[in-house]
Amino acid sequence: HFLPAIAEAHHARVPLIVLTADRPPEQRAWGAAQTMEQRALYQGFTRWCEEAPAPTGPVGECAYAAALARRALAEALGPAPGPVHLNLPFREPLLPRAPTSPGIPPAAPCKSHELRENRHAIGTADAVLTRELAAVGRGVLLLGPDSAEPGLAAALADAAHTLGWPVIADPASGLRGDPALAGVLIEHADLLLRAEACAASLAPELVVRLGGLPTSKALAQWLVRHDAARLWLLDPAGAWRDPTHRAERVLRMSLASFCASAAEVLIPAAPDWLEDWHHCQAATRAALEQALAGESLFGAPQLTRALWQALPEDALLLVGNSMPIRDLDAYGGQRAAALQVLGQRGVNGIDGLVSVALGAATAHRGPVVLYCGDITLLHDVAGLLAARLAGADLTIVCLNDDGGGIFEHLPVAQAIPRADFEALYALPHGMDLAALAGGLGWNGVRVLDEPGFRAALGKALGGGLHLIEVVVDRAANTALRQRLVAAVGHALTAS
Repeated sequence: HFLPAIAEAHHARVPLIVLTADRPPEQRAWGAAQTMEQRALYQGFTRWCEEAPAPTGPVGECAYAAALARRALAEALGPAPGPVHLNLPFREPLLPRAPTSPGIPPAAPCKSHELRENRHAIGTADAVLTRELAAVGRGVLLLGPDSAEPGLAAALADAAHTLGWPVIADPASGLRGDPALAGVLIEHADLLLRAEACAASLAPELVVRLGGLPTSKALAQWLVRHDAARLWLLDPAGAWRDPTHRAERVLRMSLASFCASAAEVLIPAAPDWLEDWHHCQAATRAALEQALAGESLFGAPQLTRALWQALPEDALLLVGNSMPIRDLDAYGGQRAAALQVLGQRGVNGIDGLVSVALGAATAHRGPVVLYCGDITLLHDVAGLLAARLAGADLTIVCLNDDGGGIFEHLPVAQAIPRADFEALYALPHGMDLAALAGGLGWNGVRVLDEPGFRAALGKALGGGLHLIEVVVDRAANTALRQRLVAAVGHALTAS
């Protein structure tokens, strides 16, 4: 929301210094999450713009930072006062720790990965590709966001069975809920890969990825842990969406073409490889069911599962970023029928999501449901009004934990005083979102348990504008997720 203020300051000659945080330069144009070109984001409205180098710790950087601040102030207060834009990239770790802190591990040595030929014209009968696939005993097919192709699930299942490889599909891949993938799809990969022993035992030789980076942090850490594994990227446009800089090959081909090539593989994979994944999956599913059965709290995991199971096949589910898509990834499980799932995983932003759902509702012939958090909803309150004016049918399921629940799962929640965390990260708002929606012409209802939610959802799917606000205690919800992860980890270690 900076742009309107910057435009006004430009024309009104109001001095303004705008600081934007950014990823480091090596992450740009490589498909990293929450990364876009923003160095010239306000071009045409600023008196001066500059990008600082990512800080690394030398004392000399303090002098540069001070000089940058002085010049920014001088430029903003110049003969024609106005906005100045400073873009500030940062590398992890982002917590304010001293450079000599014993908690910061030493930098890992650079690893050399052979850069294989970038084969842009591989066809379905490419003998080299099929021969290389046949030589891989422990491979994984990883489908990230935006990788869906109509009618692909059956071909993907055949390819996975032929190769003897598991399929890991991000919720936003469009393939997560398709029953055609039963037997090869690992639905709870996010949970089972959080168990250290399990993640260590499932070491791949090759990962073939289509689409953007997967949502799951546990999956990303598993890939980092097994950095000896080769990484191939499938991309019809031949783009290097590889912020880890590990890909040895980019195949300019669709997933359908790859599946056709895989069908030519004659030598099966390691016989126990897929079974090992199935064993971990079964143990995870059993532990999760048992843990949930012992919980009295109706929190995000139960809400996610109830919504995932209740939506009909002709529905469209738009999943918000932050925790909703992560909860779906961890707890979604199996479905009896396929379900179209969309997500805003390009820049991973939460802005404008109600309006995106409205756009989907005007085009989709079945029910459209937006599942989001409270902060996401508040970022696009105007979308609630636009939906009423458009006369659309739309249901919003909003998990209200009074703030940014995702930050409770990050190290910063324990690294700074609680009062500072609430003010700077959690951002509690105290809003009654059902009442807010009601004031804008929606059917707003607050629910506190699963029966109430199922009843409200059943009514909402009949048409109209409905906002179902599910109120949970943020601390209790965070503790619930942690208990479930611990229960699964304990079961996997024992098995």
